Amino acid sequence: MTVEEYFNLYKKCVDIESIQFSLEDFKRFQKSRNIKIEKEKNCIAILSLTDREVEIYFIGVAESLRGRGLGKKFLKNIINFSKYYGADFITLEVGISNIPAKNMYSSFNFIECGIRKNYYRNSSGSREDAIIMKLNLN
Repeated sequence: MTVEEYFNLYKKCVDIESIQFSLEDFKRFQKSRNIKIEKEKNCIAILSLTDREVEIYFIGVAESLRGRGLGKKFLKNIINFSKYYGADFITLEVGISNIPAKNMYSSFNFIECGIRKNYYRNSSGSREDAIIMKLNLN
């Protein structure tokens, strides 16, 4: 896939007011040895890879296809990739009000391990806390 195609898929998977990455970011991601863009059909994830950790910067399903289990299947594949990569754990953050995502992560045994106060900016301009979640792979 081209960088533009990755970016266009990303835009289908995020609320337009919540876009945090630009086309230029995707160009940098594709050149980086420590960033992996993972794609499956109408799902995309941006992963940061370190020696023993995978951090999910973003994971999303195209809005028109949500609620069909694609996100769970995709997350399972990311967990399997992370194990194969040799990571000890996966971390991510999720908005405190994003109940469907929090429930999905909890169903895979991610645990809450911290909070980032006022981390996300909502479409209304207000701020929202992010919950840091972690999955131990060992």
